[in-house]
Amino acid sequence: MTTVLTSQEFYDRQAAIYEVMNDWPARLSLELPFIRRRLESVGARSVLDVACGSGRHAIALAREGDARQWRVCGADVSAEMIALARRNAEQAGVSVQFEQSGFAGIAARFEDGFDALLCLGNSLPHALTEADQLAALAAMRGRLRPGGVLILQNLNYDLRWKNRPRFFALNPATVQGRTALIWRMADYHDPGTRVPGFEGPCPEPGLITFHIAVIEQETKDKWQVSVKSTLQRPLLAGDLTRWLRQTGFERVEFFGGMDSGPFNLEASGDLVMV
Repeated sequence: MTTVLTSQEFYDRQAAIYEVMNDWPARLSLELPFIRRRLESVGARSVLDVACGSGRHAIALAREGDARQWRVCGADVSAEMIALARRNAEQAGVSVQFEQSGFAGIAARFEDGFDALLCLGNSLPHALTEADQLAALAAMRGRLRPGGVLILQNLNYDLRWKNRPRFFALNPATVQGRTALIWRMADYHDPGTRVPGFEGPCPEPGLITFHIAVIEQETKDKWQVSVKSTLQRPLLAGDLTRWLRQTGFERVEFFGGMDSGPFNLEASGDLVMV
């Protein structure tokens, strides 16, 4: 039977492999120019990454902030991820305030407002109900100064929910000196069905159980497999647009990725909203 973890539990347990799950040099080289342009468009001097993970975006911006006098902060629901982010910042020699917090708790952790907020890496789908989504977006709006900018990066769930792919790329990695394979998978649950780890019937438009399997080679002839699972809500473009406007955001722009390409509901892999 699948044990479904909360997002906090899931990322606490993924912290040990999180850095090798991403090609950070390639990802940052693609995404930072897009982020910089949006920050410059509002003259931003303060940035909060509200689901910062291991802190790589915040640290990269803090490096630039030494010259531009930016204030950079990060929050994440996972205590283990925040500990990892703090170690990464120390190793990079930059000052970033990292605090453990879920979306709705950022006001209690950061009293001052920010010129820009980031919510990247398909993080917002971990808020599983419409009420949770509205609370998350309202909390972000509450920390954003007038005229500031929010950048959301999620999968294009209109396309993902339509096609329902189950298995994704198998990534080789080295984990604590051992050869490993990291495999991402997904199961899809229709509205009204029973979903392990979720109280009550599955809401509209549905839910996804997201799995990460780690296959590690312990010895030449012995492999160990571990699977961690958590829930995600497929965030459709129409719902997100409505919720953003409902919580006070204006001038919503759509992109098909951090390369600034146009968003195509039937073809884009990502949905980036600014």
